[in-house]
Amino acid sequence: MKTIKRTIAVLLALMLLSASLVCFAADGEKEYYNYEKVLLLGDSEASGFTDYGDEMSEFTRVDDSYAAYVADDLGAELLPMACPGFRTIELRTMLDDSYIVDDPYLFTEVPRTSEAEIRAKIPEMRQNIKDADMIVIGIGGNDWGAYLGWTLADVQLENELPEEYKTALREYLVNASFEDDIIGQIIYLADYLNAVDEIIEVLPEAAAYAFGNLETNWKYIVEYIYENNPDVTLVAVGMFPTYLKTEEGAPDVVIEPDAISAAVEDMMIEFGNRTMVNNQEKYGYIYVDTAGTVVETCHPTKAGHRHIADRILEALPDARFNLTDVKMTDAEYKAVEYMYVNGYMTASADKKFNGDTKITKDEYSATLKALGSAIPAIGINNRVSVFELKLASFLLAQDKSMTDVLEFIYELGQLFSTRTAFDTVTKTQVAVELYNAVK
Repeated sequence: MKTIKRTIAVLLALMLLSASLVCFAADGEKEYYNYEKVLLLGDSEASGFTDYGDEMSEFTRVDDSYAAYVADDLGAELLPMACPGFRTIELRTMLDDSYIVDDPYLFTEVPRTSEAEIRAKIPEMRQNIKDADMIVIGIGGNDWGAYLGWTLADVQLENELPEEYKTALREYLVNASFEDDIIGQIIYLADYLNAVDEIIEVLPEAAAYAFGNLETNWKYIVEYIYENNPDVTLVAVGMFPTYLKTEEGAPDVVIEPDAISAAVEDMMIEFGNRTMVNNQEKYGYIYVDTAGTVVETCHPTKAGHRHIADRILEALPDARFNLTDVKMTDAEYKAVEYMYVNGYMTASADKKFNGDTKITKDEYSATLKALGSAIPAIGINNRVSVFELKLASFLLAQDKSMTDVLEFIYELGQLFSTRTAFDTVTKTQVAVELYNAVK
């Protein structure tokens, strides 16, 4: 116990001495691969449809959309093939001649384009898939959005719910349209009429029904793309909650979201994105998390589109990263990429990171030196300990509060008590720990 107390005392002294001395080099400018043609597939959010405007976005470039931002930043041509109202059902219908679906909403929720006009785009869409260097897909919101709202309403009307709530729900649905926030209104009515618990009970049933074809259709779409363009960079844009809303005429003012609506929508978004998330390793595409997007009522503001574009650009591979044993689908990819392309960690002559090997003292010291850190060496034997790694990552992290300090001391205490403080660590562990500290 005395040893631990002395260690903590020394640690606190080191933190006080070193915190003001720690610095690290700025990121090197990211280099992108040469993407000449970027194809956009998806729904209204992808197309750049706006709630407060009247701009045509069907199969059309919208300058302030996230796809336009990405293409322009990459110096690429944008091939806009997204369309408001599209679900995975519509997109698969465009790609699969044998796919026959009995769906009353098929192609009916597109604001300004007829089914015949949409189907006339099929040859162009398929050719663009073959020609594109990058394909960005933003779809799924309609699989769970308005359609899920209608399904949720159907399930509720078939279950034992307060009659007052059912009556209000029926009256609302008479005039509800595709562009309405149906789920939000359902939750509002349930909260107002004390039926929230009943909503939560039927939500899984409604979600399972509404998402019935989503996974099957998503896999078909991805497989079709890779069969027709095996080398394409495929980016799947995740769905986002729409409770970060603004008022018309005040795009920079975000309205405080309702806690119940936000919690339910977060749950549904996580459920809805699961297919994209769970299949990224199998197929090798890039999944982009777009949480935090600000919307008008349901569709992103200009700042919201910029936010999504930045997340896409951040997720794209760095052309300077040429290691052969780290895949984009690996959990530690971003950390290793960052540490390698910025010169903080090195690879072998045959372009391998060898992340499972134990890092040597010399390699570790070189990494800290490259980061520009003033962290003192602990010098325990010739091994790099978990203790040293945790200390380095803590000192490299910025804006530490007293709570962070106390939590860190507690974490080190746990390391000592479980006798893991001086276990050797791998190159991957170092890359991930230090990346998380400085990013």
